[in-house]
Amino acid sequence: MQTVLTKFRVKSGREELAREWMRFLADHLEEGNATLPDEGAHVETWFLGEEPDGLWVYTYTIVDDAREQQRRFEGSSRMIDAKHKEYMKACVDYGSFVLMKPAVALGDYSVFGR
Repeated sequence: MQTVLTKFRVKSGREELAREWMRFLADHLEEGNATLPDEGAHVETWFLGEEPDGLWVYTYTIVDDAREQQRRFEGSSRMIDAKHKEYMKACVDYGSFVLMKPAVALGDYSVFGR
């Protein structure tokens, strides 16, 4: 099981679209939650943060395997994932993408049945 934190800058001029993206995810929680087991994900949390150099998106996830989770997401044909990918393509400055790994991860991972 892996705990992953990522961050990426929102493309300049796409800040309102990024906020729309987060509203879309919030408005489709049931559909979004239904995708998690298929992706081997247990927790997926999204944050927006205003920084001096622009708007950033942070994601915090607990997954069985991060690479496998990403592969399954990319191969998904679900409507919610297709829309999510559209927003990502329009909003994400992939040159700013940072993958952070925890120095320490505390918690009772048994709640995930592992």
